Amino acid sequence: MDKYKLFYKLMHANGTLVDESGAVPLVFEIGDGQLDPCLESCVKEAKIGKLQTFLLSADESFGQIYDEAIQVMNRSEFPKDMHLKIDVAVEFKTPTGDSFVGCIDKIDGDEITVNFNHPLAGCDVSFQVEILEKHENSSQ
Repeated sequence: MDKYKLFYKLMHANGTLVDESGAVPLVFEIGDGQLDPCLESCVKEAKIGKLQTFLLSADESFGQIYDEAIQVMNRSEFPKDMHLKIDVAVEFKTPTGDSFVGCIDKIDGDEITVNFNHPLAGCDVSFQVEILEKHENSSQ
């Protein structure tokens, strides 16, 4: 896969900065998991040496909010020593070893509401990128 060196900023539609490369450029390979696939597709379209901004709707970026991804769980399903707070991300392991991250939305006694939607689900975003270098993999 192609390798890139770039600067980027990911912003919520309301102008809030979500993530950025900062002063040190990101070096990554397409498909290595450092960037979401929707952002990788923008990188593939971007021109080297040109600062570009991609405006992505919720459908084009992190998807819509799905009610079935919001689960009410019992406090007993969490480690006893875990301090549960609203807006805290919690990692869950499935019996097959996969990991899922959910955000605690509500605590009502022993009922804990966990949202497994992507944190940017339902949000339009802007992705600003400046590609410094691209190295094509010749074995494609």
